[in-house]
Amino acid sequence: MKIGSEDRNSEEDAYELGRRAFTKGASSDNNPFPQGDRRCDDWAHGFMDAQKIRSDQHRPGHSPN
Repeated sequence: MKIGSEDRNSEEDAYELGRRAFTKGASSDNNPFPQGDRRCDDWAHGFMDAQKIRSDQHRPGHSPN
C-alpha cells in the first residue's frame, strides 16, 4: 500500500486506510478522498467497520475471546 500516493490507492487500500485512521483516533472528517471518488466510500466503510468492531467489544455482557 502506498499511502503517500493516494491516486494509486486501490479500493482495498482505501478501506484499510479508513480502518487504520479510526484505530489511530482520527475523525471521520479526515477522509483523504474527494466526494465522488469511489475510494471515498471505501475509506468511510473501513472507518465505520473499525468503529463498529470497537463498540461491539465494549458492549455490556460481552466477554472478549
